[in-house]
Amino acid sequence: MMNDLPPRPAGTPAWRGIVYPLLISAVAVGVLVAVLGFGLGVPDPGGAGGAGGGPPSGGTHVSETVLRVVAALAAVAAVATAGGWLARKLGQPPVIGEIATGLLLGPSFLAGLLPGSVELFFPTAAKPLLGLLAQVGLILFMFAVGSEFDASQLRRSGRIVGAVSQGSMIIPFVLGVLSAALVYREFAAGGIGFVPFALFLGTAMSITAFPVLARIVQESGLARHPLGTMAMTCAAACDVIAWGALATAMAVASAGSIWGAGGTVLLAAGFAAVVLIAGRPLVRAADQWADRARVSSAARLLALLLLAFSLAWLTDLIGVHSIFGAFLAGTLVPHRKGSALTAVQTRLDSVNRRLLLPLFFVSVGMTVDLTQVTGHAGLLLAGAVAVVTAVVGKLAGTTVTARAAGLPWRLSLGLGVLLNARGVTEIVVLRAGLDAGLINQNAFTVLVVMAVLTTVMTGPALHLLKLSRRPGARSVHEGTAPASPAPADTASATPAKEMEPA
Repeated sequence: MMNDLPPRPAGTPAWRGIVYPLLISAVAVGVLVAVLGFGLGVPDPGGAGGAGGGPPSGGTHVSETVLRVVAALAAVAAVATAGGWLARKLGQPPVIGEIATGLLLGPSFLAGLLPGSVELFFPTAAKPLLGLLAQVGLILFMFAVGSEFDASQLRRSGRIVGAVSQGSMIIPFVLGVLSAALVYREFAAGGIGFVPFALFLGTAMSITAFPVLARIVQESGLARHPLGTMAMTCAAACDVIAWGALATAMAVASAGSIWGAGGTVLLAAGFAAVVLIAGRPLVRAADQWADRARVSSAARLLALLLLAFSLAWLTDLIGVHSIFGAFLAGTLVPHRKGSALTAVQTRLDSVNRRLLLPLFFVSVGMTVDLTQVTGHAGLLLAGAVAVVTAVVGKLAGTTVTARAAGLPWRLSLGLGVLLNARGVTEIVVLRAGLDAGLINQNAFTVLVVMAVLTTVMTGPALHLLKLSRRPGARSVHEGTAPASPAPADTASATPAKEMEPA
């Protein structure tokens, strides 16, 4: 799934997982040595740059900047690959390693100890272009998330999935809104009202990371079990509700009041409805025509990029974040088996998650400074409130609702553990809130840590509940053969007694 390295094929030597990051690192180091060794630094605007004391030519400056961008991309790709490999060895999704790597490169660790290291990953001269590439990576990530979203699963959802989806979203949202009064002084950005801040915090507390959850379900051996299918369907439903709530919070922040945001919310909802109703048939027809006309993969790639960035631009004009448009664009990609358009989108996502998305993680890490939080008692208390609210809200909301719907206690708790994973989706939401002026930098730091903690705890919690089906772990149906694949509509309506462990 997104942001994660694919599983190692059977028979592939384990040493390749070490050699590949080292090769990428060697390339990065080689480029950096060339940059530093040949003195291709950024010219000093006030110094003597050329032979006659004047500034160097514009072409030389551009080439130096491009070289620095390439070097930074190589360095980021190297450390992200190594971090992902290490996370996989520790039993975590590789994306957790990539996020942790970004945090370690920031002022909390490496940049704080060696300030010059920032020039390695985010050189000053190339920072605007690298920041732009990080935003491109974010938009392409949201486009990929949308393309993985299957609305047909929600339409086929059974009674249990419908109830759990609502409980796992509404209860943490309400708790987040209530806790906003306790952390408003420490977390709210300057000048932001309580209502938009509370709406945003409630949304942040109720997020589930659909892409990362898919990887956790797969690596826990639950992909073919009704518990895994139910978790994925509930996460998809939560994503839809969460994006709507986030759009509302950002519209209220821009307008200054709920009533003033009404026009923006209605316009965004109308735009989404038009895109989903009229866009899907058009994209499906265009895809079928492209197959008949044997349109090249390059042309299909260009079409996907135009679709993603045009809708991202339009939603930004409306007054909500560009990530909404990118997500909408992704939902238009047809889920047709053997579709060339889907294959092109998959390759695009593969390149993005290895090159540009790690750059986004590093840009996030460069803004997260834990040293500013650890020495502040008020922030530590607010952070504790946020973490407890997030975990209790998701676990209690999901577990109680699932149990009331008829699931056994252990599976209900397991479903709560799965939906408590927040991962990259939470960080994307937090970054949008920071950019929109809904939360301050300290709140962003604390909530990013919360997102990482709630994701890291998922795997170990599944093992404690004996719900993991990984090799060597006790199966959900202990002593029985692996469950056969269950389609979403069947799994979502599976009676509770069939999900009870043997």
